[in-house]
Amino acid sequence: MAIDVAQLHKVAEGREAEMFAWEDGRVLRLFRDDWGAQAAPFQARLLEYAGACGIRVPASYGVVTLGGRTGIVLERIAGPDLLTEVGAKPWRLLQIAGVWGRLQADINSRAAPPEIEPLRARLSRMIQQSPLVPEHLRSPALERLAAAPDGAQLLHGDFHPANIMRNGPEFVAIDWSNVARGPAEADFFRSYLMCTLGDLPPGTPWLIRNFARFGRRILRGGFSRAYPRALPLDQAKVDAWRLPVIVARFAEGIEAEFPALEHYARRVLNDKASRQPVT
Repeated sequence: MAIDVAQLHKVAEGREAEMFAWEDGRVLRLFRDDWGAQAAPFQARLLEYAGACGIRVPASYGVVTLGGRTGIVLERIAGPDLLTEVGAKPWRLLQIAGVWGRLQADINSRAAPPEIEPLRARLSRMIQQSPLVPEHLRSPALERLAAAPDGAQLLHGDFHPANIMRNGPEFVAIDWSNVARGPAEADFFRSYLMCTLGDLPPGTPWLIRNFARFGRRILRGGFSRAYPRALPLDQAKVDAWRLPVIVARFAEGIEAEFPALEHYARRVLNDKASRQPVT
């Protein structure tokens, strides 16, 4: 019998996909549009790669098509995610920031399988091909990208508290859509940037939305202290990857972020307090 998406119980959502309760205590990550037909099997492979590196990720149970949309059946993690936890227990903000920093450092300490796309190739494609990238930033970003030092570490590409879930005593890293291979410093800066400028995802608790500016500063500070304690950073590499990471973010099409991205990119280009957050 055909299953109607409207009859499924939604348990979570993001910009790319919705999560629904599924049979046998599992969940269905159902992509929002038709590109999921290509994304779902690809992301299932990425989960396998990350798991092979020793990272705790949700188990994958195959790809399904439902109502013209494609998704992946996944292990259901008990939860909550750490962004939801911050909303419910804001006094734990610094503790959660520390968990985030240490977990990302652990991910970035792993050597990436050679099958994973290099970050340099991904960002180059995004910056060159997207019409959303401002023309005056395209060439400078590509020039800095070409000169940026390389690496072969496992990069999550979108690691933040909403992509970390509790499962009893352990933490599980979810949403590996942007996984890449490259220097740890680039992934660190991507996460730092998201905590500085990132538009909050659907379903963000009201407390986080109302106190986002203050909370982000605390969260970002705790993350920035915890990460290098677990995995030392080369500041010169962080600086080298700043502009390409910022400019590639335009290609993701989150218009609410565009003014801040533009402002921060100009600051990096002008070398004026480029290491300071924009809030």
